[in-house]
Amino acid sequence: MNLLIRQKGLALLVFVALLAGAVATVTFDALKHGADQAMRDRITEAALLEAKDALIGYAITYGDTHQAQVHGYLPCPDQAGGNPEGSAEPTCGSQDVSQLGRLPWRTLDIGTLRGADGECLWYAVSGNYKNNPKTGLMNWDTNGQIKVYDADGTLLTPADNQAVAVIFSPGIALPGQNRSGSASTACGGNYTASNYLDNVGGFDNALVSNVAGAISQFRMGDHTRTGDRLVFITRQEIWNALKKRSNFISTLDAMTLKTAECIASFGTRNSTGGISDPANMSLPWPAPLTLADYSDNANYDDRVNLYSGRVPYRVNNSRIASGNAIANDLLLTSGTCSAGVCINNCPNPSDWANLYYPWWNNWKDHLYYAIAQEYRPANHATLPCGNCLSVNNTGQYAAVVIFANRKLPGQYRPGSATDPLHAIVSNYLEGNNALNIANPSASGIENYQASTESGTFNDILYCIRQDLSVVKGSPASMPACP
Repeated sequence: MNLLIRQKGLALLVFVALLAGAVATVTFDALKHGADQAMRDRITEAALLEAKDALIGYAITYGDTHQAQVHGYLPCPDQAGGNPEGSAEPTCGSQDVSQLGRLPWRTLDIGTLRGADGECLWYAVSGNYKNNPKTGLMNWDTNGQIKVYDADGTLLTPADNQAVAVIFSPGIALPGQNRSGSASTACGGNYTASNYLDNVGGFDNALVSNVAGAISQFRMGDHTRTGDRLVFITRQEIWNALKKRSNFISTLDAMTLKTAECIASFGTRNSTGGISDPANMSLPWPAPLTLADYSDNANYDDRVNLYSGRVPYRVNNSRIASGNAIANDLLLTSGTCSAGVCINNCPNPSDWANLYYPWWNNWKDHLYYAIAQEYRPANHATLPCGNCLSVNNTGQYAAVVIFANRKLPGQYRPGSATDPLHAIVSNYLEGNNALNIANPSASGIENYQASTESGTFNDILYCIRQDLSVVKGSPASMPACP
């Protein structure tokens, strides 16, 4: 009897030991698999983040590496256009149409980056951030044309901060995906996106819209080998990085100064009866606030009897009224002085054409302008100010030029160049500047505002004095435009 009990007890101990061993084996395998997956995730994430950093670096130095260009642009993808493998296409698609292809690693100078499954990375770029053909306005309000969703369908990119680029790491090939191709290239395989990027839950990562300005959508895969892993770059990530550059805001400031000088130079070229007349210092009328397309220079046409609005590109009405000698009716061009560009930059017109005109061309929707009644184009005998503009309730000025600085809390800035909300001045300017510029009955005797930057005011203002010299507006505690 005791022997039987001892045998049964021994059998139970053996069973428990065997069960424990089995459990330990299963647990070890599970832990090993988890460790492997975690390692794979780290490999993939490292490649994706290196590519992201390289693309941001490309964007924030674009104007440094490309003459007469502004910052912000991203390269076209590598789409097997006959260039060396890994090179961005020189041009890709039509204006504002997003593009998809392989990551242009050679152009970014980062070598072939691969995810844990050994595939080279893929890349989609928003149509209005690709570098060729360029969009009409490239500035900090230009919103991306890409929405990105998490694996569970949650939208990761809010409406005012959409993605400008997405980098993909393909998982293992799914049934129907054919990744055969050239074995002599660094990445191998082919350039058919659907052979690498997946269509899951109604989101086709291999597809971008072929319509200008349209939104493309991508979905992140789960943490398995069968889903696309991705990272994305938002509009704010590009411009937040740019704002850290010490010369970024100063460049915008210099562009505003040069624009004011171009306007002032108009007043030095007037005539009366066809004879040059130094007493005729009239300045051009502003352009309207409301435009059909804020990227189109031709829409910035001066309007008779308008005292406040936008900086004009074409000044035909003002030229006729003031007898001005400016060529081609154009105040702001990328050409030489003889072509009508601001004469204050002579004899070095390339300074304007290469340094400042590209910034004006992309940031013109942020510039506002008002003239004094005494300096209107129809007044050929410009007298000492009696009916002129003031700043901070002091002084008498011929005109003011205002740059709308970064967006403040409560302001909405349209991301599209055709959005009619551009016409709401309070989304760009603050205080008296917003009130006066938006005033349709402005008569050229208004009081404008200059102050230190704060959480409620950050306009940059330049005054054009009665002698047509230009000076930056000062805080309220100092003379407005000394």
